[in-house]
Amino acid sequence: MSADPITSLQPPQQQHMLLLFLPVKKGLVKKLAESTGGALSAANTDGDLRAATGVHFFMIHGVPNGAKSTLPVPTFTTPEGKDLMVVLSIYDAPFSPYIGAFTKYEDIAKGLDGILFALDETGIITDDKPTSAAFILKHGGVFKNKEAFVQLLMRYNFADPTIPAATSAGIVPHGAKYVFSGTFPGLTVGSILQSYPDAASLWPATPVPITFEQ
Repeated sequence: MSADPITSLQPPQQQHMLLLFLPVKKGLVKKLAESTGGALSAANTDGDLRAATGVHFFMIHGVPNGAKSTLPVPTFTTPEGKDLMVVLSIYDAPFSPYIGAFTKYEDIAKGLDGILFALDETGIITDDKPTSAAFILKHGGVFKNKEAFVQLLMRYNFADPTIPAATSAGIVPHGAKYVFSGTFPGLTVGSILQSYPDAASLWPATPVPITFEQ
């Protein structure tokens, strides 16, 4: 059988990138980076969220204040007097439903509150602003301030949620600050779980230990 190539993708089928550079209180980033992924995966939800979040993969990288680059050229630079946490994610659909799949669960939102407690927004935004970490925490946390939390993330997001992954740079919006390429545009996490033989057994919703051969 043959099939025509995909030439059009609706927003829920598109892949996007998140790339956060979060200013963190000095001395906290290592512990924060180690605990964040585990806290979110252990959160109490009502089922398998992978299709809803659409997360293909994510990376969390903590940079202590003043850390030297591990390469022979400068890489991630920490703000003065602060640590830096870099978060990278590739996800399906527009940003709102992606992040909304996390914030609508109170247990996960509490985990996100932990990130806000660690942020150091000194010199960036004052505590009385509704989108500051301090204001959100004072007024009920992420669960009760979902839109403000989204705006906080956008403040530190290098990635542009309007740029979809494409196989050709020709469709990247004019003036975009980067090229984001996808090998399989339209292959969502949901379609993988639904269509791949034995997907639920090969990749169970509750992760199992994997041995990575040397």
